[in-house]
Amino acid sequence: MGKARTIHLAEIRRVRDAELVRLDESFLRAVESGDTEEQAAIADMKQTLRDIPQVFNIGSASTPTQLKARWPSILPNRTD
Repeated sequence: MGKARTIHLAEIRRVRDAELVRLDESFLRAVESGDTEEQAAIADMKQTLRDIPQVFNIGSASTPTQLKARWPSILPNRTD
């Protein structure tokens, strides 16, 4: 299960990284328009995404099926 956890966390990071890139565009639009409230909201969301690997607990899964079912709700659903 150790290797499966490592692989699963890598997939979480991959999806998380794509979300961070997606939010970069929204953040730049907020900067261009001078919308400081939107900038702050996006910055908070990006920090939450960055924190996922440190705070998301996948350790309680004891089978591959349980592990696959563990997915941060803030991320889009997996496509596999």
